[in-house]
Amino acid sequence: MPIDPDSIRSWSGLAFERVCLQHIHQLKQAMGIAAVATKEYAWRSDPKKKRSKEEEGAQIDLLIERGDGVINICEMKWSSGEFTITKEDSLSLENKVEVFQYQTDTKSAVMLTMVTAFGVKHNMYYDTIQSEVTIDQLFVG
Repeated sequence: MPIDPDSIRSWSGLAFERVCLQHIHQLKQAMGIAAVATKEYAWRSDPKKKRSKEEEGAQIDLLIERGDGVINICEMKWSSGEFTITKEDSLSLENKVEVFQYQTDTKSAVMLTMVTAFGVKHNMYYDTIQSEVTIDQLFVG
């Protein structure tokens, strides 16, 4: 029975997320916030709180709510090389930030962090994010 490439991609993405979640201390260290008090959790938008019928929902892999008044939205993406943020990815990331800010009514600054295996390609959508962490940074200290 042949192996479905979509199944492999899906499994790889989920496995990568699990590795990242098991290395939150190293993730915080790579972000330069190891000494900051934090709460970490995943988040999903509430469909009952949508601003309109057309509004898309949002799911966030990892939120790092920091004691210094900043929230990092961490998006974990597996790819076999540098991850390229496409127009669709950029719109999806912006939607996550907007929906999160609206539904939680947070007053904290929100920053996007990409966690990837081999980094993020610098293209016209790279400025969508504020920071990036690679998998090699998760396996130190």
